[in-house]
Amino acid sequence: MKAIVLARVSSKEQEDNNSIPAQTRRLNEYSDRHNFDVIEVCQLVESSTKDNRAKFNEIITQIKKSRETIALVTDTIDRLQRDFRESVVLDELRRKGKLELHFVRESLVINQLSNSSAIMRWDMGVMFAKNWVNQLRDNVLRGQEQKLQNNEWLGKAPFGYRNLDKPDGKKWIEVDENAHVVEDIFKWYASSSYSMQQVRLKLAEAHGIHKSLSSIDRILKNPFYYGVMRVRGQLISHNYTPIISQQVFDSVQNIASRFKKQPFKYAGLPYFYRGLIRFGDCGCSITPEKSKGYVYYHCTQYKGKHGGAYIREENLTEQLLDAFRAIQPTQEQYDEVMNALKSSHAKKDAYKEKQIIQFQTELTKIDGRMSRLYDSYLDGDIERDFYKAKNAELKLQRSSLSNKLKLIDSANDNFYESADNVMRLVKNGAELFESSEMEEKRCLINLVLQNLELHERELRWKYKKPFDLMASYNNDDTWLGWRDSNPRMSAPKTDALPLGHTPLVRYQIISYHPCKLVYCI
Repeated sequence: MKAIVLARVSSKEQEDNNSIPAQTRRLNEYSDRHNFDVIEVCQLVESSTKDNRAKFNEIITQIKKSRETIALVTDTIDRLQRDFRESVVLDELRRKGKLELHFVRESLVINQLSNSSAIMRWDMGVMFAKNWVNQLRDNVLRGQEQKLQNNEWLGKAPFGYRNLDKPDGKKWIEVDENAHVVEDIFKWYASSSYSMQQVRLKLAEAHGIHKSLSSIDRILKNPFYYGVMRVRGQLISHNYTPIISQQVFDSVQNIASRFKKQPFKYAGLPYFYRGLIRFGDCGCSITPEKSKGYVYYHCTQYKGKHGGAYIREENLTEQLLDAFRAIQPTQEQYDEVMNALKSSHAKKDAYKEKQIIQFQTELTKIDGRMSRLYDSYLDGDIERDFYKAKNAELKLQRSSLSNKLKLIDSANDNFYESADNVMRLVKNGAELFESSEMEEKRCLINLVLQNLELHERELRWKYKKPFDLMASYNNDDTWLGWRDSNPRMSAPKTDALPLGHTPLVRYQIISYHPCKLVYCI
């Protein structure tokens, strides 16, 4: 009888232990004793629990095509199969007389004439093999559950991190040399000045890294970078070093949701004000058009053709310069604000201490709730699913409070320096805007202005906070800005402020970088 010898191990580690040569030797000796004509020796490194067993399926196909009975010689039942799904195919070939199964170590032969006792032994062997697989799966799931309880990630580290083995043998994750690349991706997108395609191009230009749009999208949507991992649809805090803050992550998600609502795409050459300004009469975007060496902007006519003026890019630039000039303080006003900020240090520190005590109290309460929840679970008072869901919720709250504590510490370190940077920005905003390249111009516009609309050839806008205060609350004309776009508002009560101080000092700036301003009242 022709025979196929099958020796199998599940992993590369088992192959390195010489398991396959030992199996092959025993099976060849068995075939010689039974005078089998061995037509093929198959040595597989393949898990028997996978849905697609490529080499195993090739053997089955070969047996189906054969006109003679073929003996499939293997060491034990679990070397051939560990699931009943293969039994259906193997049993059909056996009943047709195309296949004999020889399990050497179990001294079991299954062929067309096998009785119920032999078939039962085969089925029992498969059942025990399947039970071993199920136990192995349970052990893996328990290990994964324990890692999640320890706030540890289960798989491959995301881009910007790397997996490593600690000296004690424990698996860990740490930031790698690409962490600053991840920071740049979030920073660029958070500035609202770059689409995802533009982030992709800038990534290749600045760092020489080429990633697909889907890869960048996954990075921007992955909460792992601010300290939370998404597991089975739930958010669980992890123990690894975050790369960005939750505030930056949330900002990126808000910007991404706005991009998805835009029913248009930009193509061709980049222009300074593309996508930043809308036509006041119809709400459509204005589109650039180059003619005779000049760039003109006009309505896209998306909602139907109508009249509309063409305006040159230089004209728009001059009007935007007026917007930045309108919030420029004098040296006296600049000094006044900075002196007020210096004198507010004591109040700021007191407020910081109050916030720290409040957050630490909340953290203590959450730790107590987690402990009581675990005790209730051990006592059998609550179900496992309820415990897992509630424990994950408490961990998320704890992670959020911990991040807030970190933000308070970092805010305290650079409070005055950040405020000085912002004041220097508004003081030199017009000069910066005039001398900047395209990306910086768009960044400054997104930082200071919003709701830009073109009415005929007149550009109108509104200032973002806190720049609206600079344009509205000062009696000097150079700080009033465009009255049509920012109507003068009645000043709030400022009894707590020294006479002559502008309400601008009511804003405590806690974070600043060139493309984003974060502040609190």
